[in-house]
Amino acid sequence: MATTAGHATDAVSPRCSPDEKVVLAAEDSFFPYTGVYEEQLRGFSLDIVSAAFEAVGCALDLVQMPYSRCLREVQAGRIDGCFNTTDSEENLQRYLFHKMPLFRGRVLVYGPPSFQEVFTKQQFETATFSVVRGYTYTDVFDGNPRIRKIEVDTDLQTLALVSRGRANFAVVYEKVAQFHIGNNAEKMSPVPRPVAELANFDLFVSFSRADNARSVWLAQALDVGLSRIRGNGVYGSIETTWEEWLSSGVGAGQPAPYWIGGSS
Repeated sequence: MATTAGHATDAVSPRCSPDEKVVLAAEDSFFPYTGVYEEQLRGFSLDIVSAAFEAVGCALDLVQMPYSRCLREVQAGRIDGCFNTTDSEENLQRYLFHKMPLFRGRVLVYGPPSFQEVFTKQQFETATFSVVRGYTYTDVFDGNPRIRKIEVDTDLQTLALVSRGRANFAVVYEKVAQFHIGNNAEKMSPVPRPVAELANFDLFVSFSRADNARSVWLAQALDVGLSRIRGNGVYGSIETTWEEWLSSGVGAGQPAPYWIGGSS
């Protein structure tokens, strides 16, 4: 159960008390945003969340787990929050959100290289789409019973199904697909390619409504922290480091970036 340690409440600048600990679940298979890479929890949004909470004096207790379990634990009130979560209508009803997003991501539709047509809405009625179990994409896509979805556990599996001809298309975040395709070229032939954009939207930490007062305060504190690291250049530095690693570092065998506290 997430603790409810005391915190300093300041309308201008919320800040955790010295004994405050924020318990967050980080999904383990959404790398390079957040996930396990070479047996270590790493990711761009992991670094952003860590830097933002440090900026308001909050110590983090991070627990890695599958995304579907991450959401269940938050809804049950056993942990404070989970990331990375979209602010879909369904999620807004179940969880409490901060105002400033962690980042904005593009969700693309990937198909086999043999698909040379223009992707149209008709494909949603006739094709199969591999998706990650428990993920929300868009309200229209998620709620359309006519779209035949093949649910798997990871984004890598969604792309592999397309590569092997077991699904017509995969729905994947752009940077996630960029990493998996670059890091698994020998396992993925032919390599799926982007054929359309499904959506682009913001992602957040979803906080539990089980302790509403605490979650409201944590959401406010995170907004302050995010504003601070955007203003002092820490956010931009983290973003640039990850972009450079995805472009060349991962192919060169360099370790994934990892933000070290004390710089915000």
